[in-house]
Amino acid sequence: MFERADRLWLERVEASLPYHAVEFEWRGFEPVLTCRNRSSDDPLSLDLGRVDYVISGHRECVGHYEGDRYFACPDRAAVSKFVQCAACAEEFFIPHQECVFEPKCDGDLCDMDFCRREHVVYLAFYNKRVKIGMSSNRRVDKRLVEQGADAFALIGSFLSRKKARTAEKEISARLRIPQAFKQEVLLENFARPLDMKGIQGNYDALSASLEAQPGVAPGPLRWLDSYPIELPLEVKPRLRETPGRHRGKAVGVKGKWLIYRATRLTALNLADIPSRFVGAELLP
Repeated sequence: MFERADRLWLERVEASLPYHAVEFEWRGFEPVLTCRNRSSDDPLSLDLGRVDYVISGHRECVGHYEGDRYFACPDRAAVSKFVQCAACAEEFFIPHQECVFEPKCDGDLCDMDFCRREHVVYLAFYNKRVKIGMSSNRRVDKRLVEQGADAFALIGSFLSRKKARTAEKEISARLRIPQAFKQEVLLENFARPLDMKGIQGNYDALSASLEAQPGVAPGPLRWLDSYPIELPLEVKPRLRETPGRHRGKAVGVKGKWLIYRATRLTALNLADIPSRFVGAELLP
């Protein structure tokens, strides 16, 4: 939490911040945070190599894309948990945003291709820590890069998002594999050498336990080792709250975290910036 004086300062300046952040993504192993000029909607990319940002506390719906065309939210609606308002999400993505985490049907009630399409369950390794998750088969590799995994393996394929989520929860409970880690826990790995032999050993043991499970077929371990950052760091970076002023020397990016050096090594959650307003150096 930043000090009260910083909050008051941010409340005064955030209405004048010129850019609206609308999307954070990885293109291969290149992180891209797309912003829109508030006055023209022209797209620009946040310069992740020069950390000198002011980021708002206020959040506003990111609108939507139709193909390559971008449309701002007509209501400029305030948001909190999700980056889209309910109206934009219902018309252009999914009727119930909570279904992103807990699908309510196999697509038969909502008639959404997103819910009906094939999904996979995976194991993701963060050094020797492992978690289970699920994703659309179309973007699972990108999903794991977004999460900053060091390695992953597909362990099962299912005909709908709900079926994959059900399998994820059952395997998680049976083998006591967590479905998520806190950010602070994963940031500890930034200061530790990668134990590739230990990761492989852990996966081999889990694979043996999974092979007898119905609908599960563990695949090979895949490594993700091209993030634009040199690891390990000398110390664990400290996670900063997103709103406020960020200034320092860029160290690199892995998953959703931009690491920069200010008075100490600091981590900024880039995935928490979309829907906020930004004042920064941007690239056309």
